[in-house]
Amino acid sequence: MNKLCVLISCISLISGCASQVNDAGKKVFITPANSAHLSKCELIGQVSIETNVGGLWDYSEMRKQLKVELREQTAKQYPTADTVSYSDLDFGTWTGSAEVMGSVFKCFK
Repeated sequence: MNKLCVLISCISLISGCASQVNDAGKKVFITPANSAHLSKCELIGQVSIETNVGGLWDYSEMRKQLKVELREQTAKQYPTADTVSYSDLDFGTWTGSAEVMGSVFKCFK
């Protein structure tokens, strides 16, 4: 019984970490909406994600996961985009549910 509890605990801890950005998402730079470098960028469109980060233990891990998912969705939806900005990464801390929106840009040649 103890071994089963330890195994379940280990699996929970491993799955509770923010996932890594895949190759497509790595080419997308993420920045706050008030970033100075956005003034020279071409606006391509908008992107949004609906996700649940309630399984993560720590607020900073939840924010990291939201950024990872925003970058991933941007890469999928706009293959030529290189930057996504976000204005707010708020989410229901108790529920873990979030809808995050971002603006997608082409900034680098």
